[in-house]
Amino acid sequence: MSDLMRAICLIPNEGVKLQDVNKPEKAEPGHLLIKMISSAINPGDKAFINRALPPGSVVSLYHVYGVSGVGKVLEIGAGVPEAYRGKNVTMYRSLKFSESMIGTWCEYSHMHFLDCVILPDDVNPKEYSGSVVNMITPYAFQKQITKEGHRGIISTAGTSATGIAMVGICQAYDFPLVSIVRNEKGRKELEALGAKNIAVQDDYDFAQHLKEMSQKAETTAVFDGVGGEVLNKIIEVIPNNSTIYSYGYLGDAIPLTVHTRTLTSKGITIKPFGNFRTETVQNPQNLAAALAAIGELIHLPHFKTKIGKKFKLEEINEALLYSPENGEKAILSHFE
Repeated sequence: MSDLMRAICLIPNEGVKLQDVNKPEKAEPGHLLIKMISSAINPGDKAFINRALPPGSVVSLYHVYGVSGVGKVLEIGAGVPEAYRGKNVTMYRSLKFSESMIGTWCEYSHMHFLDCVILPDDVNPKEYSGSVVNMITPYAFQKQITKEGHRGIISTAGTSATGIAMVGICQAYDFPLVSIVRNEKGRKELEALGAKNIAVQDDYDFAQHLKEMSQKAETTAVFDGVGGEVLNKIIEVIPNNSTIYSYGYLGDAIPLTVHTRTLTSKGITIKPFGNFRTETVQNPQNLAAALAAIGELIHLPHFKTKIGKKFKLEEINEALLYSPENGEKAILSHFE
C-alpha cells in the first residue's frame, strides 16, 4: 500500500495544487484518522485562497487545504470518546487548533475530534460535506445573544446555507426569528422548512411588515450577513435598542448610509460577530457540548449541505470557478 495520498495543497503566493503528500499513519492523541468521502468548497475558502499569505504560513500539515468535509473514522487517538470509533463524521477544522491537523481536501484527513460531529447511522454522509460550518454559527450566535439579553433574531442571511441553518436552530430551541429574503421564491423555500415570520424585500409593504413582525417578536438581535445592501432598508424599522451583529458583507459594494443620529436616537449598536470568538467555540467544554447538540439536530432538513456540482480532485481549479446560486456549494467528491 502506498505511503502517499493525493491532496490539494495551498502554497503561499502560488495558489492551490494537486500533489502527492505523506498519508497519515495513525491517529494522534485527541485526533481522528479519517477516510474522506467528500468535501465542500465554502464561499470563505475562495477568499482565503486568493489572499496573500505571509512567508512561512502553514495551512495544515503539508499545506493541505480544506476546512469542511465528511468521512469515515478509521482510527481514534488516545483520549477520544469511544463514540467516534468507526462512525461517519462531518467536520469544520477551524474550531480546534492542532499542529498535527491535515485539511479536508485530500484522501485521508487527520482532525481533532472537537472539529467533528458524529453523523447518525441512517443518513447519507455525502449530504453533510459542508454542514458544520453553517450550523456552528447560528448555534453560537443564539447562545451569545441570549446571554446578552436578547429574546429574538432578525436574520438578513435569507436562504443562504447559514440563513437556513438559523431557521433550524431557532425552531429547535423555540427562539423567535424573523427571516429576510429577496423574493417570493425565497419565502416559499423557508416556508417549506417551517419558517413562520418571513419578510420579503420585493413586497411593496416590506418595511412595514418587518416592523410589525420584529416588534411583536421582540427581535432586537440582527444577524447580518449582507451589509449595507439590506441594512439601509431596515435600520429605520427595527426595534429600538437593537444590536446589529456583522457576520459578513455580501453587499459590500453598497455602503451603510444611515446617519449616526438615527443610531443614537434608536439606541442601535453595531458590532462584529465571529463564531471563533464566542464562548461556545473558545471553551473546550462548551464546544464539546455544542458538537453533541448539533449531532442531535443534524438529521433535520435545514442542515443538509446544498450540493451544486461535484468535481474530482484534479478539477479543483474548475471547482473554484464554479459560481452556484442560492447557497449551493461545489463538492469535491473523488475520495472513494
